[in-house]
Parts: sequence; structure tokens; C-alpha cells
Amino acid sequence: MGQVVAVSVAQPSWQEIDGRPVLTSIVRSPSGSPVHFGAGGPDGNATAVHTEEVFAFFSEHYDHWTERLGIDRAAWGACHWGENLLLSGLPDEAALHIGDRLRIGAALLEVTSPRIPCFKLSWRLGQPASFLRTLIDSGRMGCYLRVIEAGRIGPGDAAERESVADDISVSGLSAVLHDPDIADLDRLRDLLATPGLGGQAAGMLRKRLAFLTDGQSTRRGRWPGWRRFEIASIESETKRIKSFRLRPGDGGPVAGYRAGQNLVVRLPGGAIRTWSLSDHDTTAADYRVSIQRGTDGDGSVWMHDTARVGDIVDVRPPSGRFVLDRSGFVRIVLISAGIGVTPLLAMLKAHAERGDEAPPLLWLHVARSGAEHAFAREADALLATIPGAIRRVHYTSPDVTDPPGVGYDRAGRPDAEAIAALLSEPYALSPFGRPIELTGVYSDFYLCGPRAFEHDVRQVLLAHGVEEHAIHSESFGGETRRAAEATLPALAEVVFAAQARTIVWRRDEALTLLEAAEAAGIAVDSACRLGDCGTCEVALCEGTVRYTLAPAAGPPEGRVLLCCAQPTSTRLVLQLPAR
Repeated sequence: MGQVVAVSVAQPSWQEIDGRPVLTSIVRSPSGSPVHFGAGGPDGNATAVHTEEVFAFFSEHYDHWTERLGIDRAAWGACHWGENLLLSGLPDEAALHIGDRLRIGAALLEVTSPRIPCFKLSWRLGQPASFLRTLIDSGRMGCYLRVIEAGRIGPGDAAERESVADDISVSGLSAVLHDPDIADLDRLRDLLATPGLGGQAAGMLRKRLAFLTDGQSTRRGRWPGWRRFEIASIESETKRIKSFRLRPGDGGPVAGYRAGQNLVVRLPGGAIRTWSLSDHDTTAADYRVSIQRGTDGDGSVWMHDTARVGDIVDVRPPSGRFVLDRSGFVRIVLISAGIGVTPLLAMLKAHAERGDEAPPLLWLHVARSGAEHAFAREADALLATIPGAIRRVHYTSPDVTDPPGVGYDRAGRPDAEAIAALLSEPYALSPFGRPIELTGVYSDFYLCGPRAFEHDVRQVLLAHGVEEHAIHSESFGGETRRAAEATLPALAEVVFAAQARTIVWRRDEALTLLEAAEAAGIAVDSACRLGDCGTCEVALCEGTVRYTLAPAAGPPEGRVLLCCAQPTSTRLVLQLPAR
């Protein structure tokens, strides 16, 4: 039998934390009289972000942490940790289970999850942010409860565990939630199905499951090198865009992929091109790529003018780092122009597949007119399945046959003012069961279009407070490189063994090994030129290199990606495959 030491309620207030204002209800004082606990928690209490009804902490933990941190016990009054209930004499987090029921005062409450501590707690305790890891590892952080039977609770009331659930302990669940190395999908699904599980813990488990499931899909069914694919169908989307379905010539399954990735395709004449996957279907037996005529020279021209159903092309497994992260809970904003819609269409479909768990979405696309607006019906049908989805379609040169408000929403390009207006508009989401309101700045942004378009949109987002890490982009029409800092030799001898050719690489020319080979007339298969696709991977027999761009997946020992590598030794020996 335990007892209630203190009870508290609070409303969110602004506190200055690390130099910035933060809305929180962690600062509170104990109540001098009993409080009614009903559906939703104690009367007069509100939280700023989290959605759990009641937070309970244990007085024994006050003794433990003040002694460990060297703090005068009197410095921490009751409810200093932000708890609604300060209890004593009850089993702690290692012995309490999710689903246990506690009779406290006149109310019956159920254990739902461990506390998920954040920077506000370390600030409140006067500790550095690193303390949170110590707290999590200890398991002594309190737990959340939900009200099963309403009633009044006051200081001195009795508290006891009325029933014990046969599920994971509070500290055991906390260990799972904070261990990124746990990747057992069945175990995580079982935990998600735990009766009485709290919304915040469930949200964290869903996030982990989504991340792992999408990650595993990129490793499923991959094949080495090139594989023969047949053009199964061709469909005109606009006058300049066609979609092609590619299926394995051997009748086998396709490899998994994430929404936003691309295919590297080698055409019958030897040209190698990279095209975005414009669909997302984990059960399909083929891939869809959608190609605009003339954007990449002879490759797209051949596909538009010469390719026929039944023709054979060579394909490498899907690749690319521009992918939708389906593990988050903030709003998703997809911004595209022209043919840049293709990877974002796949992302839109992947997002819609999340069903009721999908966070809000904003779809912003720019096209010249209805005649050049590819996938308009497909996108609108997907948007209709996402509750609260917002569409903003701009036509830069609408035709007289384009009805405003139907095919498109606004004429002209989205300027800085229009984008800023979208960022200032608030939106609501319910990541853990209770609606909260955020401004559009707190979103995840995915951009794809011509380089100038991508650059301009990015600058507007950054100027209005969007964090760099929240902007994911892919532009077409050229390559970008990060400056290299490693020391390079002034000259390097590069030997292409199979071709019996030797060239001299010069630091002042700043070429990659692929560019140096091409300049010398040595043919090398390549596609993305960004370290994503692996097409230019060859054997490195002697010497060392560094990468000007971090490859999406580093090649194995003894291999090198020529498209983003430069020599760091004065001699290299490379073994290109026979052509």
C-alpha cells in the first residue's frame, strides 16, 4: 500500500529555455486540496504538446536523483518534475507493467507508457542535455496513466496496485523506445498491439516500424549489375511526357524501392540514363518511369520515338537518396515543377498508403497549362484519400480552356510571397491522439524541378525559418559538388589496366576520375554522376582515393565509384569491366 504525496495541475506558460521561448506546463506547484480526475486527466490541467492524461512520479526517485546529482533535497519541492501525482510506496517502473491498474484515492487509473523525457526536463532540473541519456538508462523517469474511473485524489490518499497486466514493464518499454538498434519487426508490432498502450509510445513504435520497413524494402530482391527488362506498356501522359512500364525479362520479381528513387537504364544503343520511378507499389511486378522528351538528349528521344512494347533494355536496381521519410508526424509538403513531379507523385502515393496515420499534406505543383500538366487526375485522386490535404497547382501560361479552380488554383509562378503565406498558415495534427496546432514552418519539405526553381524555393524556405535538415531536394539539369578539403597530389598516374592506358590526373583541373577518363577518350559506364546508382563502380587494384560527394552506399573494399572520386595517392591502378 502506497500513498499520494502531492497533486498538481498547471496550464502551459512561456518559459525561456536555452535562449528561446518555449510553451510548457512543466513549471508547477502542488495543490493544497484534492483534485477531480476525470476523462482527459485532472480538472484544470493542460499540456503543451504531449497527449497523455496523467503523469506520475515517485518520491523515492527524488531521493535517488538529488543524492546522485549532489543537489540539496530541499531545493526540489513536490511536483518539481512536472508530475500530476507524486506517489510513494508503490512498485517502480521496473515492476509496473503497461496495463496495470492503480486505485488512487477515489479514482482508478491505468499505466500506459514511460515518460519520454525531452530538453524541457533537463532545463527544469538544471542539468545539461546529456543528462537525459543517463535518466533514460536508469529507468527512473516516471510513467503516464489514463483515467479509467473518475474520482477525487488528494494528498495523503491511499494508492495501491489493483491489478497486474501480463505485458512489458514500463522500464522495459522505455529501453525499446530508446534503443535504435532494435530492428525486430515482429517484436515491435507485438508491442504496438499492447492493450492500453499510450499514444506517444505508440507513435514512436509506428515511426520505428515505418523507418525499418521502408529501409528493408530497398534491400529486397536486388541483383548485381545489369538485368534485362522488357518494355511492357507505353502511355502518353502529355504531348511531351510518356510513361513506360518495365518488367523483368526473366519473369522474376522486381527489387524493392522507396518512393523518390530512380532507375538507371541502358538503352540498346549503349546510352545510359537515370529516370525517376513515378509510381509506388510494393506488390507490382514492374517499374514505371515517366520521361519527358528532349530533357536528356538522345535517351529520351529514343524512348519517345523509337521504343516499342516488347523492346529490351538493361536496368540496374533502384537507387537514390531523395526518398520520402514515412516515419515522421509533421506535415509533408511536396513542391514540384514540370517533369519534377515524377518522384513526388511516387511520394504522394506512398504517403497516402499510410491511411489514417498519415500526417497532413500540402501538394504544390507548377505546370505551363492543362495540356502540359501530367498526372493531374492521378494526383487529385490520391489527394482525395488524404484527410485535410491541400492542393496548390499553378499554371504559368494557362490556356483559355483551363478553368480556374478546377485544373489549377492560381495563374503564374508561386513567388516568395505566396510561399511565405503557406508557411504562416497554421495546421492541426494529432500525432498522439490530441490535436495540436503548428505553423507551416514546422513541416518536412521535398522539392524537385529545374535547378533555378529548386534553388529559389529553398532560399525562400530558409529565409522564413525552415531548418536546413527539413528540406530535401533533387534538381535536374546539372551536378552539384561539395568542396573537398583533403590534400591531393599535384599529379597522379592513373592506369586503366584492361585498356592498357595510362593518363595523368592533375589537381588544378579538379576533375573526378570519371571526367578524367572521359577526357582521355576512355569509355566508362555511368549514369547519376552523384554516387547514387553504382553504375561507374570499378575495381581499385592499387592506390587510394577520396570522394568529393559522399556516396549513397560506399563501395566494398577494393572498389571505387569513379563519378565522385579523386586520387589521394600518386599512382592508381583501375580495372574496368570488359565492354
